[in-house]
Amino acid sequence: MALCAALIARRSSPAAEALTLKILNIFLAQRHLRLRSASVLSRPIGLVVDPSNLCRLACPGCVHSERSESLNLFGWRKGTLPDDRFSALLQLCGPHAIGVYFCNYGEPLLNLSTPKLIRRAKAYLLWTGLSTSLSVQRFDADAYVESGLDFMALSIDGATQPAYGRFRRNGHLCLVFENIRKLVNAKRKLRLRTPVLSWNYLAFEHNVHEIPLARRIARRLGVDRFRVVAPFDVSWDDPQIRPRPQRAGLWRLSWLPRLSGAANWNPFPDEVDGAAITRAFDSGWPDHDAPSIAQTAGHTCHWLYKNLVMDATGRILPCCGSPRPAVDLVFATLDGALEHRGDPYNSEKYQRARSWFAGSSGDAAGAPYCARCEWDQRNVNIGGPEIRRYFRAAGSSAFNRESLRLLSEW
Repeated sequence: MALCAALIARRSSPAAEALTLKILNIFLAQRHLRLRSASVLSRPIGLVVDPSNLCRLACPGCVHSERSESLNLFGWRKGTLPDDRFSALLQLCGPHAIGVYFCNYGEPLLNLSTPKLIRRAKAYLLWTGLSTSLSVQRFDADAYVESGLDFMALSIDGATQPAYGRFRRNGHLCLVFENIRKLVNAKRKLRLRTPVLSWNYLAFEHNVHEIPLARRIARRLGVDRFRVVAPFDVSWDDPQIRPRPQRAGLWRLSWLPRLSGAANWNPFPDEVDGAAITRAFDSGWPDHDAPSIAQTAGHTCHWLYKNLVMDATGRILPCCGSPRPAVDLVFATLDGALEHRGDPYNSEKYQRARSWFAGSSGDAAGAPYCARCEWDQRNVNIGGPEIRRYFRAAGSSAFNRESLRLLSEW
């Protein structure tokens, strides 16, 4: 194959084979999206995985808030992701995907095996990131730095405990700061620039006045970025917690991490799962095309063609939404023995959801919940910006501006 041969000139095999698979998978997914295919031959571009469904905080609006749990508003199971279940997911999707985001509704640091899961994902040449409150007692900073983790979002919404604790309930700011120091010291000790540490600050009425102080603390602690984020409305859970209209902003406190992407793309060359990548490369895709709906320019949900979400108990979800007693968002299940009921990415519920957006499912009363969802159906956790960054890191000489545009703008 000409593409693989060209990449081998810049990257050794099986890295070139992995890049070829990921590129072809992106173009195949693009085609399915344009055709509004009900079943797809492509694999997810990105994976969103909860290492733990647990969280010790009780932030308003979350599945773990006091009101949510007392009223059983969400069907959110407790559990921790076992190694074999994650390995099964990587066997299915790892050679074709570009990244894994290790967080949805749980606190990933509560699974003590999360660094091992990150390192395993790196064996498939995947970008890795997670979001954490960092308000945990047992925290091995060295393990996370050594794991190859690319990016860590730190959810810290205050510069003092009173403001911080209004939203991050049960969180302890002094513990958070201590864990940041551990991370920064581990990066310095191990002479690594990753993970990139991004302090993400949700702007509410009660904490917006502390943003300047928080930014100064972030710089002093050695955080790489400080980002102000507009939060979701959580007034249904706690009317006293109200978003404050605030211009979103990103402050780069250190420019060094921008130089480390290429090195971290493949930090463990001796641990790349060459057998799995070569097997997927040799298998290719079936000669026949997947059944498609007539081409349409109508709206559809990009989650259904780009990302796959799995919680710690193996439930496959179409997006980052949470199942509720009256909302069926469990599209398939996956266990550690690969004994799933067919292809989870082409389950009956997946196909019915894709068909509905294409206008072929008939009765609106029987439409899947995706059709009534009011969340952002275009932006996914791992999409265009992540695709662009991934291939820049994989080889700036191999991917010019036009090739990056073709891969990421869809």
